[in-house]
Amino acid sequence: MEDIKRLFKRSAMTALIILIYGIVVQTKEVYLGMFTGALVSMFSLYLLCVDVKKIVATKNGSRKRAFIGYLQRYVLYGVYLGAIAKLFGLSMVICSGLGLLNVKFNIQLMALSDRVLRFRNKHLK
Repeated sequence: MEDIKRLFKRSAMTALIILIYGIVVQTKEVYLGMFTGALVSMFSLYLLCVDVKKIVATKNGSRKRAFIGYLQRYVLYGVYLGAIAKLFGLSMVICSGLGLLNVKFNIQLMALSDRVLRFRNKHLK
């Protein structure tokens, strides 16, 4: 649970950095597309956490609930990218897609930093 809280904090910080960077360089693809993509990605992570809690709590029909939650999150991604494509075009879709990778990027970054810390503690002390 502690890792999930850490992931939310890091994802929020990354989204904030994206927003500040987009405002500084005054590129709407960055401050609108990537930032909203990062927010949708964080919302999807929240939905995943809610689904996991429900599945663990009920234990009955967990496969069906997991599939519905999975489908719900990917429909959310599709609707979001479809709306962005309809309103803004291809360059905004690409930047929004990069924003959707916010949580995945932070998961990889956390795993890498944990490995580096373990290596440092094992070999460099």
